[in-house]
Amino acid sequence: MNKKTLTAISTIASFGAIKLSSKDIDPYTRTAVGLLTAIALSLNENQVTRNIGVGLGVASFLQLLDVRKGGRLLSNLSLNTIYILDETKGVIALAPGEIPDNSIDGITIKGLQGVFKVSDGIYIEVGKRNNIKYAVGVGKIINENLRSGGFKTIEWVNQQVDTRWKELYNKSI
Repeated sequence: MNKKTLTAISTIASFGAIKLSSKDIDPYTRTAVGLLTAIALSLNENQVTRNIGVGLGVASFLQLLDVRKGGRLLSNLSLNTIYILDETKGVIALAPGEIPDNSIDGITIKGLQGVFKVSDGIYIEVGKRNNIKYAVGVGKIINENLRSGGFKTIEWVNQQVDTRWKELYNKSI
């Protein structure tokens, strides 16, 4: 089997295998872990292993396409109504345990006194105690340090042009 064929097969197989974790692991984490593994494989002396590493690297990089799908709520263990800023529907209420099937921009819970901005490609969960936490991975680093997401106060909300953020904030008080 030649190098190009092996790399193509490795890319397709790796892409499929990585996609199996896409419901639980954000695209940034899938990309990072895949690229680190690909680099390690690519440094191997065995040509077949190196080609598999290149294929895995390409497949890992392609995981970033899922960032376009927006932020996601993976689990909702809250016993209370939570409110989300849906990208297309605006502010909507979710019943306890309900999880939206499309992307979200923000989330809040009565009593939070703020909103939680969810950047594209970030996955979050709501715990039993109404705590908002990141899914396993590098989402927190990306959301808070690179994408200006995370918990936001009324001062931030008042600076937003999109008035839906104010509507979402009002659900938190």
